[in-house]
Amino acid sequence: MAIEKVLLMGAILTTTVFVGIVILDSEDIIDLPDYWDIESVCLSSHTSEITHYHVNVEIIIDGDDYLIANNIGIEDSDCPGGMRGIHTHDDTGKLHIETPSDMDATLGSFFNIWGENFDEDEILGNHGNSDYEIVMYVNGKLNSEYEQYSMQNNDDIEIRYQQK
Repeated sequence: MAIEKVLLMGAILTTTVFVGIVILDSEDIIDLPDYWDIESVCLSSHTSEITHYHVNVEIIIDGDDYLIANNIGIEDSDCPGGMRGIHTHDDTGKLHIETPSDMDATLGSFFNIWGENFDEDEILGNHGNSDYEIVMYVNGKLNSEYEQYSMQNNDDIEIRYQQK
């Protein structure tokens, strides 16, 4: 009976340690922010004292161009009367990145400001599956960073939801 108690206690201890390691390690592995600093930027106007650059984004859903709306991030509920750190002025896909200092401008932060979903599994409500995939090109080269991609001045980003 004593040996059975020792074995049972050993099994419980081993299981507890294993579960604890999995939980603690998963916090290190899954490090995708729901929020990036640039999303809190709200500028009242264009001034010469800001970092200002542009990125072009094209979205193609099953062969059709998807227009990125004008005024995304302008006078929205999180920035009434101002402009968010990433915004559009027209529907050409030109993103304006304007910040009071150097800040990481990820593609995911633009989609968060827009209120749309984007990652390797979903774009604008379209999900990758056995028949369709989401691929992204940056300056003509395949890129797998998706929402984590840190946009640079004059980048040309093409996101495709397409048949495999």
